[in-house]
This record gives sequence, structure tokens and C-alpha cells, in this order.
Amino acid sequence: MTELTGKVAFITGAAGGIGLGIARAFAEVGGRVAVADIDEAVLAESAAELAESGAEVVAVPLDVTDRDSWAAAVESVHAKLGLVQVLVNNAGVSTNGMRFDEVSPRVWDRVVEINLTGVYNGVHNFLPDLRAAGGGHIVSTSSMGGLMGLPALSPYSATKAAVIALSEALHAELADDGIGVSVLCPGGVRSRLWRTSRAIKGLPDTDVPPDDQSGQSATASMLPDEVGRRVVDGVLSDELYIFTHPEMRGWVAEREERIRRGFDRAEAFSG
Repeated sequence: MTELTGKVAFITGAAGGIGLGIARAFAEVGGRVAVADIDEAVLAESAAELAESGAEVVAVPLDVTDRDSWAAAVESVHAKLGLVQVLVNNAGVSTNGMRFDEVSPRVWDRVVEINLTGVYNGVHNFLPDLRAAGGGHIVSTSSMGGLMGLPALSPYSATKAAVIALSEALHAELADDGIGVSVLCPGGVRSRLWRTSRAIKGLPDTDVPPDDQSGQSATASMLPDEVGRRVVDGVLSDELYIFTHPEMRGWVAEREERIRRGFDRAEAFSG
């Protein structure tokens, strides 16, 4: 896409954090935004903030794991804004600080439902809109944790790696339809993720961030609005991979080197 003015963007996980930063960025360039989230109270506050800034915005209550909720969201955005031309699958939860032995089947299933199946649900429900509009763009939020398996983060890293693979497949499948696909891979971003993920871990809500690894998103240096502007840039540039933290390039290079060594060993073995 080369122009976002007047285009309708549907953004999940948009009550705060990266999702709200993306909504602000789209609104700044003249986009019309539907912000969706399961937390209806915070969502209403964020939508009001966007409206006060001059944005055309609609708040859509949504549980990304509930397909009836998706059907209601599609109906609502069609009635109020029309066809969606940009879909941003951003809703997600983190298991930061949980080692594999602490991950129960309930936690595993819930993380997969939100982080991966939630992306499927978004594409499934809004792909007809993008086609009917003659093209558009899909952005799905992964993580640098999706490019490398990190300790005490295994369900999160696994689902975020799957989001990258799904985005790569969609990029190839939808190119002829004029639909661009991007996968956002941020590093640490200051947000409420530490708090909104507590329920997944079976922990009570609190407004006091923990001082251990699980509170990382409360103190990260990059702000959500920076990520939002980067996403707009990535959509307009039709980038498959949208990175926000260039200083993390070395982490990926180390992984690539380990992969190359594996292929070198395979070549030596077969020779």
C-alpha cells in the first residue's frame, strides 16, 4: 500500500501498549481505526483519547479466541466504518519468567489460543474484506523471541515463531491478490504486557510491576508510539519483516551461524 489516508485499519490488542501505539500512528496519517480488545473499560478510554486527537475511531470489544466474538466484530466494523483494508493482529500474552516445567497444559493451550490461533482468526475473518477492497495489508505481531528460543519464555517463543512462519506463507500466497503481509518483530517495548499476562499465569492483578524478569515490559526503553510509526513505515514500504531494534541484529546472526554449522555438518556427513 502506498497510501493510508482514509483506509480502515482493524487492530487487536489495541487498548494499550503496541496496539495503541499502532492505532495512534495510523490515525496520524489519516487512517480510520477500529481498535479491538478484550478489556472493554481500558479500550473505551483509549478510543476516547484517539477521538479527542481527531481520529475517526470505533471501539470493538473482542476476545481473539472466541469465533462468535470475531463474527460480531466484523459486523460492527462493517456497519460503522466499512471494509477493512489493513488488519493488525497484535493481541498477545507473554509467559516471561516461566520455565518449561512450570507451564501447565492449561497455560500452554491458552497461550497458543491467543498468540497463534488469534492470528488465524483475524486473517480468516478479514481476508474477504481485503480481497473485496481490491487489496490491503496484514500485519501480525511476533517478537525477537520468535527468532530465537529464549529461556523462561518457551510457549511465547514457540507461538511467536509460528506467527513468523504463518506470515511468510501468507506473504507468498496473497501476493497475487495485491495483499501485502508483514510480521512485526520488536524487542523490548514499554507496555502493560507484564500486567495483562498475569491472568494466564494464574496470578492476581496488580498495578505494581514485579522487579524480576516478568516485569521487563514495564521498564523497556522503547515506547509503543515509536513501534507504531515503524509499523506504518513498514506497511507503506511493503516490508515482510518489520524490525524495531537494530542492535539485536547480532542475536539473529549468531543463530544463523549455528544453522550454517548444522548444514556444514550435514554436508560433511553425507560426503
